[in-house]
Amino acid sequence: MEVLISPATKRNWHKLNVTSAETKLTKRANKTNSKKRILPVEYLSDSSNIPMIEQALAEIFACRKCVFDIMYSIVLNYFRALNITNGVNHSKSNVQRFLLEYADRFPIQELFSLELPLNESDILGFIYQTLCVEGEKNKQGLYYTPTSIARLLSEGMDFSKDQIILDPCCGSGSFLMNASVMHPRQLYGIDCDPIAVMLCKANLIVKFKEFDFYPQVFCFDFLGEPNLLDSCDVITIRNKKFDYISTNPPWGAISRESSHRLNGKESFAEFLSKSLEKLENNGVLCFLLPESFLNVKTYSQLRMRLIKSYAIKKIQLFTSLFTGVTTKVVALTVANRARNRNVIVTDGTRTQLIGIHSFLQSQNCIFSRVASKDRELLEIMSIRGQHNLSNSIWALGIVTGNNEEKLSDTPLEKGEPIYTGKEICAYKLLSPRKYIIYDRANFQQVAKEEIYRAHEKLVYKFISNKLVFAYDNNQSLFLNSANILIPNIPSISIQSMLVFLNSELFQFAYIKRFGEIKILKGNLCELSFPSLLPHEDIELKVLAKNIIYGDKLALAAAQDTIYKFYNLSKQQIQYVQGVLKNGTPN
Repeated sequence: MEVLISPATKRNWHKLNVTSAETKLTKRANKTNSKKRILPVEYLSDSSNIPMIEQALAEIFACRKCVFDIMYSIVLNYFRALNITNGVNHSKSNVQRFLLEYADRFPIQELFSLELPLNESDILGFIYQTLCVEGEKNKQGLYYTPTSIARLLSEGMDFSKDQIILDPCCGSGSFLMNASVMHPRQLYGIDCDPIAVMLCKANLIVKFKEFDFYPQVFCFDFLGEPNLLDSCDVITIRNKKFDYISTNPPWGAISRESSHRLNGKESFAEFLSKSLEKLENNGVLCFLLPESFLNVKTYSQLRMRLIKSYAIKKIQLFTSLFTGVTTKVVALTVANRARNRNVIVTDGTRTQLIGIHSFLQSQNCIFSRVASKDRELLEIMSIRGQHNLSNSIWALGIVTGNNEEKLSDTPLEKGEPIYTGKEICAYKLLSPRKYIIYDRANFQQVAKEEIYRAHEKLVYKFISNKLVFAYDNNQSLFLNSANILIPNIPSISIQSMLVFLNSELFQFAYIKRFGEIKILKGNLCELSFPSLLPHEDIELKVLAKNIIYGDKLALAAAQDTIYKFYNLSKQQIQYVQGVLKNGTPN
């Protein structure tokens, strides 16, 4: 199997004499080659079916046949159980055409007796996802959308005048099956996975068994360029425009056939960009996307395009929807018409109306979920702010390439302590728990020597839902779970900067503007800081030193001092503290 890695990773592996990409990629958090199988329970409508499904899966795994043939056999089993190929229905032309299309597959007789739950809307897609190991799911973006979400996103779609809908990466057909069409001819699906296409066709035949039709589901790469081998149907659908385009595109998977690239990054952005071009006038697009689309700098141009040329109707936020995936999910609904003034933003517990103009206030056009009361406080900070961290020095902690081999739990001869993100607390570091021999040539990635050995620096947790900055003046080493900042802002000393970044007010600003579980350099550079008079800087510097030495009274005084810089009222301070303690108050 070919393993795709970046040129930078290839150089690092060569430097470290790494020869087995398979071994490397299955370690730690990299799921690309994971062999683990995941049962996507969120895809089931009735959890009581799990024992029956597990028994069926045991028989499927035992047969050790080609996955395509396995799924074809299960489709035949499913058809027979639902009387799709028996009795009056067996002569229907769509069933016969389906059987003819897949006549080159090899039915597996022992799978014809599988007992499957017939009250599940997509048992075929569930089994297929389970057969795919985690690595393949990760590379292909093979995480199908639960019925409840597909149904929710189709609400409000009007098909009464023969409007048509496309799912450009349809999988087994969840979005198409949950669109309230009058006739299946209004449904179009595309997927580059031939097994998924087969399952989608089968599901639609079952869903619309009262119609004698053939599903308009095609196997090709939506992002790929047309070629001479395209069938007439493929050429037609490539040139067609749609009233609705709704999908859950693959996240992270990049089609090798696609020549089009948007910032050279995630394929979901490519699908979104191309789908916008396929909308009819007044057409509506609804995409499930990772939350990072709302605020990561990489997608700022695409966000700006949406604001300037389309009407962003709704942004819905969900917690993790897919087993094995921790990424938060958003549903983005966009109409192909002139820009609107407000966007409906909902997170399941509350709904807000956010002005489009607020998206344009940030440098990278971040789609922030800022209500009017929050915006009032952020504007106060912005008016007072005159500087940012964009000219500061930033660095990543050491990437060893093999922590198990190069880190020790006990002190080493010729070694020294190395800190991880776990030892970073507000203002100061906990005692180190790891030790390392500092041999720069033996590491996968290192920052400049003078950054690690700076006379003083700030370090912060990279994976965190809040700002946590500590002060270091011992020229300490850090692993890559910690990032390094040496601020360069006129009139603000490094210790005073520590007070700002650990303050409640800046926690509030970061949460409201970005809402990330990662503390990103680009976001930190958008925070603004005031100019300090010399005596103000000295006051904060003294407070920071006292806090580092354990003075709890100094910590309270530091919070009060930051609030005073911005002249916040008692009510505004209480609001900020309420947000940090309990989430946004009603």
